[in-house]
Amino acid sequence: MSAKEEICPDCGASAMDNDARIITVGKDQATGDRVTVETWHHETCPAYTVQQILMEDGARRAKERDEQTKAVFPEIRARVKNAAAKSTDSPFAAALLELVEQQGADLGRFVTADQWVEVLERHFPPAGDGCPE
Repeated sequence: MSAKEEICPDCGASAMDNDARIITVGKDQATGDRVTVETWHHETCPAYTVQQILMEDGARRAKERDEQTKAVFPEIRARVKNAAAKSTDSPFAAALLELVEQQGADLGRFVTADQWVEVLERHFPPAGDGCPE
């Protein structure tokens, strides 16, 4: 990953004359490589103010989504359990239920790809292991 510096077009701040530094990660349009961009701002810079507002709003919305998820997930989890109980012979239902249970055990994390593979291989073994294709 490469890095570059930008002078803010709104306030003209630079590394030698600044109040705040914003570092972002993006894609270089010319090369397609990932790049970090370091932009300097004065405290009174309108672009800096907008970035702060957007960052605070994003953090607030993320917190609200997290709270909503924690409030709603237990009910959804119960509905999935009830639906799976009606089709216990289905490997799909059993795998889905197991994944929902793993996620429901800790809503502060996500079920990782290796955990998905472990569950899916258990419920959908390779052909020749007694599982229909």
